This record gives sequence, structure tokens and C-alpha cells, in this order.
Amino acid sequence: MAEDRTIGAAISAYRASCGIPPDGGAGARWVTVRALGLPITFPNFAARRAILFLHDVHHLLSGYTTTWRGEAEIGAFELRTGCGRFWAAWMFNSGGFLFGLAIAPRAMFRAFVRAGTCTNFYGTAEATVAERPVASARRELGLDQPPRRGTWRDVAAFTVWALGVVGFWVAAPLAILARLFGFA
Repeated sequence: MAEDRTIGAAISAYRASCGIPPDGGAGARWVTVRALGLPITFPNFAARRAILFLHDVHHLLSGYTTTWRGEAEIGAFELRTGCGRFWAAWMFNSGGFLFGLAIAPRAMFRAFVRAGTCTNFYGTAEATVAERPVASARRELGLDQPPRRGTWRDVAAFTVWALGVVGFWVAAPLAILARLFGFA
């Protein structure tokens, strides 16, 4: 990928190379992902569509793939850099983070450490992001820096995030079930 290309041009090529539709899947009514070989289908709701472009841009700029491991890495990266008012980003990234704890905890920790000195584009208008050259966008987000070693503060922050994510994904379904069955 040419670093002087705009993100708008680079994202098209990136999506094509990953087998992602040109619109990132925003036009689909339903989304199907495979987890442990099983298809999981859910509605492509507006809050999810609202994050697709910027989430894909973060994949492009960070180099994290669209495999399950890459989704766990980008989840750790986006959670630590913050997802702003985008609740769907918080939800999907925490799910990726949870899955990553099981399949790629070291890779996820490295992504989390990297994110400690970075930012992201959540909250920035898509049109202005699309106009930026790839190299300057990487610099702007801090993704042009070499990896650093984790500190005890990174370990502590990662542990807090891990406990919070596990707690959320255990407590939320239990609260829903309790409400459904009249226990709450």
C-alpha cells in the first residue's frame, strides 16, 4: 500500500484484499460471522453501520488483520484508545477482547500496550478521515512508532480491562435472563 494514497483510496483496496464488500457491509440487512465453526447471524443495526468505516480504517492503519486474532487485537486497541459515544464499538470490541483472552492473550496485550500511546478516529467525520494520506494518518494516531515494552502500569490497566470485560459479558446475559424470567 502506498503511504501517500488517501485513506479513502486505500480502504477500498484493503477491503477488497480482505474479502469485505466495498461498503464495508453497511448495505447488508443481516450479518453472519463464524465463531468456532458455527454461523452467528444478527441484524445489521444502525449503530453497527455507523462504526464500520472507522473500524476498518483502524485495521488498515494498525496492520491488525480481520482474523479472529486481529479482531481481538483491534478490540484491545480500540478499547484502550476509547470508542467515544459509539456504543456498538464498545460492545463489539469488548466481545473481541473477551474472545482474545482465550485465543491470543499475548498478542492482545501487545496491541493494548501499543494503544497506550495512540489515539483513534472515533468522533472524527468519515469524510475528513478519508481525505488524509495514510502515512500522515498513522503519524496522527501514533501508529508510526516502534512497539514498546509493557510496564507494570500496562499490566495493571490490562488486568482491570480484562476483569471489566469478563464481568460485563457474564453479568449482562445473567441480568437479561433474570429480567426475562421475572427475577429482577
